[in-house]
Amino acid sequence: MLLNQMGYIFSELFTLLIVIAMTKWILLFRRGLNARQWFTDKDRRLLKEPLRVTGNAPVRYLRYSLVFTLTAIFGAIEITVIAQFGAAILTAALLLTSAAIVRWTLAES
Repeated sequence: MLLNQMGYIFSELFTLLIVIAMTKWILLFRRGLNARQWFTDKDRRLLKEPLRVTGNAPVRYLRYSLVFTLTAIFGAIEITVIAQFGAAILTAALLLTSAAIVRWTLAES
């Protein structure tokens, strides 16, 4: 019983590491095609500087609530549909969907 559960955990861990490695490879490959450095000064500034959110508070809070609602709804749908394929694939799908929702909703237009 314990060995079966450990085997499941090890296989999911391996799949998760493969997904992370492939994502990193795709990012580096895209930067290499555009002849850009892998880690630029702009990346360093984005990681070090505090976030600046513009706009007034009511609109900002409405956007945040919209992000939370959409992420929760789509997350629940993805969990019911994709959970059967394993935790690593579910984690990757949730991460990509959440990032897309946040980028689409909070983008300054």
